[in-house]
Amino acid sequence: MISIDTRTGTASHPNFSHGNTLPLTGVPFGMNYLAVQTAGENGAWFFDPESRNYQGIRLTHQPSPWIGDFQHCLFNAVPQGSHDATGVYQPDAATFSPALINIFDEHHQVRTQATATARGGALRFTSHAETLDLQMNAPDRWQVLRHDENSIVLQLQNFAASEDSNFSMYLALGTDAQIDWSAATVLLDKTQSGPFTTPVTAGGTLILPGTNDGPTTVWFATSFISPEFAQRELAKLRPQSFFSLAQANQTTWDNKMAIFQVQDRHADRVQTFYTNWYRALLYPMRFYERDEQGSPVHYSTIKQTVLPGRLYTNTGFWDTYKTSFPLYALVLPEQYGYFLEGFLNSAKETGYLPKWLSPDERGMMPGTMADAVVADAVTKGIRPDLWPELLAAMVHGATVPSPDGKYGRPNLKDYHTYGYLPADIHESVNQTLDYAYSDALIGVVAKALGKNDLAEKYTKAGHNYRHLFDPQYGLMHPKDRSGRFVPDFDPFTWGTGFTEGSAWQNSFAVYQDIPGLINLAGGPQPFLRTLHALANAAPQFNVGTYGGVIHEMAEMSALSFGQIAISNQPSFHIPYLFALAGEKSATELIVKQLLLHVFNAGPAGFPGDEDNGSMSSWYLWSALGLYPVRPGFDDYVWGIPLFDEVTIQLPDHALNLTTENNADYLLFVKERIADGQPIDQATITHQKLIDTQQLTTDLQLLPSL
Repeated sequence: MISIDTRTGTASHPNFSHGNTLPLTGVPFGMNYLAVQTAGENGAWFFDPESRNYQGIRLTHQPSPWIGDFQHCLFNAVPQGSHDATGVYQPDAATFSPALINIFDEHHQVRTQATATARGGALRFTSHAETLDLQMNAPDRWQVLRHDENSIVLQLQNFAASEDSNFSMYLALGTDAQIDWSAATVLLDKTQSGPFTTPVTAGGTLILPGTNDGPTTVWFATSFISPEFAQRELAKLRPQSFFSLAQANQTTWDNKMAIFQVQDRHADRVQTFYTNWYRALLYPMRFYERDEQGSPVHYSTIKQTVLPGRLYTNTGFWDTYKTSFPLYALVLPEQYGYFLEGFLNSAKETGYLPKWLSPDERGMMPGTMADAVVADAVTKGIRPDLWPELLAAMVHGATVPSPDGKYGRPNLKDYHTYGYLPADIHESVNQTLDYAYSDALIGVVAKALGKNDLAEKYTKAGHNYRHLFDPQYGLMHPKDRSGRFVPDFDPFTWGTGFTEGSAWQNSFAVYQDIPGLINLAGGPQPFLRTLHALANAAPQFNVGTYGGVIHEMAEMSALSFGQIAISNQPSFHIPYLFALAGEKSATELIVKQLLLHVFNAGPAGFPGDEDNGSMSSWYLWSALGLYPVRPGFDDYVWGIPLFDEVTIQLPDHALNLTTENNADYLLFVKERIADGQPIDQATITHQKLIDTQQLTTDLQLLPSL
């Protein structure tokens, strides 16, 4: 059984990120997670792995501190009458695992254990005190809807953003303690309290005095649909003991962990692999429930009613399309199909495929990168029944401007007029490159559906990236409306047409036509010279239109890995471009150094924002020795494997990856053999990979001549 500490990547703050993650406990792709809260006063950065404060167990839906939480609340238990809810714990003695939290509050002498199912869970409080006050704290608006002898149902309304100003979560709580309702109160602040039925408008704490002499269990269930849905879910949980729930959740994780079986002499690296796999399994989160017949239904914040079908939330496609979704396509294709159902439902309700969901469209980051998720499914044969509707949604996003800039492609008229977005438009280069990539992806899906004229049109539009390529620098360069490159170009300046980076990081997002990009540069050698200059440049930056140092700048500088800012998603594929230009040894050298020195399983385990599983999935792909450089185009680029042996349980057979002569000082691949046949190409198709049963890679000291 793999032991995972969920605190990986949590040593972060607004000015510098080692992941910006939370120590989440739940089940894969759950609707709720639990996390220890140490510093709620710090807003979205409410957990500090170094802090010894303990404020309670938070039910959270936060995908990123930059997005914020929604419908969250805090559970705790303290000896009856205690006025100071904040406790103290020993971080090294606590358990932070995917299926279980175990915390001992030394101040109040209360042990709290917590586990979470997809839509609920349980907490177990143990104390020498005769009675405990059970507490639930939530910000903003909430109220008690109903209660009985030992259960209560509440309506919570707190969120960072939503299309529905009355968006609610219904929380049902049940306990084996006898609640003293005559003494139950709502504490609005330190001096003001009222009956527990008091509607709360600006946050407060529900206090339920219990009468148990021994351990107290609290079961909870949530619904975004109705109190009845929450109560029905609670009724399923209450017959189960805390420990049976925790064990069932652990079994769920064990089954997912077993998809990869890693053997290696370095236990810490194996730990890092599985910890990253845990992270990759958290998002997107479920945003649907089950009706009485067991069918999936969801609350639509757009239509503000309950609709049939699946829905998902808490994912930013600009990050996750690059690594996370290709990983799901390989090892969890059935789950991938469910994701597609959810994204299609989002499109049906808003008119557009989603871009950044939490809980509904946030419209952050450039492009409409769910297009890559769709095209990758098409090239890998996942859910062909959905392709026609998904293609229609892709085309709609490429042709119909939305009056609300959160949806679809902003500035479509300019893009269609010039073939690029002019420099006076925010993030003009990144928007142009993403639009061109999405156009090419529409061509992929249209071709698969036999719509050849449509495919030809959009495949051609996929070449629009060429408008912004500047041969003088070998990089992308913003242009004005007259077609002139803007003056005073500096490849180290952030902003000015680029997103979270400079021209160095953002000029190579031409996934649909990397051979064409190489040709624009003058061929493989000039292209490689540009890549070498990028890698060998100092990790310097000018703040440009950002106006000050943002955390991504600080992280690239701290990494000190040239301008290969693997600390952020735009650079994820850059190490693999060397191999595509004919210098596979450079790819092998760079990737192995990053794997060996940049990632670990601790609180400082990531070089930048982990972002919903995307950076974890980069690590997983790279450690396996291959990478999906261009989602939607059905191939992977070879890198260099990290482990002695990995067995991947694909849906219909096992794929065994073995590395011969696997030593840290052997940085280059001598040969690869797939089922007895040598592989000389820089890439392998998805079909060829999943048809393989044994892949052996042999390492050597120097590159082959």
